[in-house]
Amino acid sequence: MPASTPTPLFPEAGPSNPHLRPHLVELIPQEQLRLVLHPVFRYVLTYLAQHYPRYFLRIVNRHEEAFALVLALVEKHHLWKHNASLSEYFYGLRLVPTHIPTPRLGQLAGPQPRLSKRQRWGMLLVLVGLPYVRARADDAFDRWSTQNDPDLAMADHGAPLNRMQRLFVATYPYAVTTFEGALLANDLAYLFNKTDYYRPWHRWLGVRVERRMNEDDPSGNGLWSKLPPFLPPLLLALKFAQWWFSPTSPRSLPTTQASTSLHTLVRPPRPLSILPESGLLTPPPSPPPGASDDSAVPAAPTTTITPEAYTIDVAGFGHCPICKGKWANPAILPSGWVVCWRCGWDAIAGEGEAGEAGKGRCPITGVEVHPDELRRVLV
Repeated sequence: MPASTPTPLFPEAGPSNPHLRPHLVELIPQEQLRLVLHPVFRYVLTYLAQHYPRYFLRIVNRHEEAFALVLALVEKHHLWKHNASLSEYFYGLRLVPTHIPTPRLGQLAGPQPRLSKRQRWGMLLVLVGLPYVRARADDAFDRWSTQNDPDLAMADHGAPLNRMQRLFVATYPYAVTTFEGALLANDLAYLFNKTDYYRPWHRWLGVRVERRMNEDDPSGNGLWSKLPPFLPPLLLALKFAQWWFSPTSPRSLPTTQASTSLHTLVRPPRPLSILPESGLLTPPPSPPPGASDDSAVPAAPTTTITPEAYTIDVAGFGHCPICKGKWANPAILPSGWVVCWRCGWDAIAGEGEAGEAGKGRCPITGVEVHPDELRRVLV
């Protein structure tokens, strides 16, 4: 009769059970959930700061510290209550110690052993401190790497970087590449069952990730235990509120009736007065019937047209009011008149017929105009 393999007295004190070992595909989503929390937290703070700047503007300016504080409170609760981080508890995972002391006879039928105080504080430091240090390091690298570069800096270059700052800018990309490469190598080792530890710090702290059984968490009956299932609907409702209150949502677009009434209430701006010396209010003299085009006809007195009654017919559209010719490289004045760019520039610069008297003013309405306010238009 072949000898049977002896069953250990305390199987939970040995290696992890294969059916409780989560796959890498189960562990990656919980990492992604952790990365989504920070942008959502920052968006909520930004939204509140726009409506209540007196209370939330300073918090937005220190959003990294505020998020680290909130995350520390949430992660501490889950580590002490459920032996798992927020994202691990949401995906039905838990942290268990790898080295379990031999239990007493009265504890054989008790619950699974929990993390020690050292393991909990170590995981809290990794879950909160590591992302905060990484965010601050990224911000310092982005600021210092462009501070003394005249091609990338938008304003004042600031003081020259000291030796430590230059050393940080030179070595930080290699440090990040090494760190990400180490995590990738550990993921490959975990995928091919070469290690039982999903992250290197799990080995240092003596913990591993396992699937959580329902009976292993008798304390999950409070309010916090009901929050993770409602987390995806809350995030969806937050994104819907962001879209609904945006300027492009249907809520912000007026209906046909409201749009019509709104347009009837908004009156166009009052037209500016036209200078008499512009020559637009006095129509040109018309030759008498039967006279040739090249005959000299003296100007006859005409009736002056008021600015409110001045209109441009179809034949006169596209002509410069200064040179009376077709638009050449048209440009618009702040008063709303479209002229040739050269005509407008000469008039504003004091090189036209008005000379220095019309310098810095619209040649048609007389309002003050700076040369930079002459804008090119496409017709």
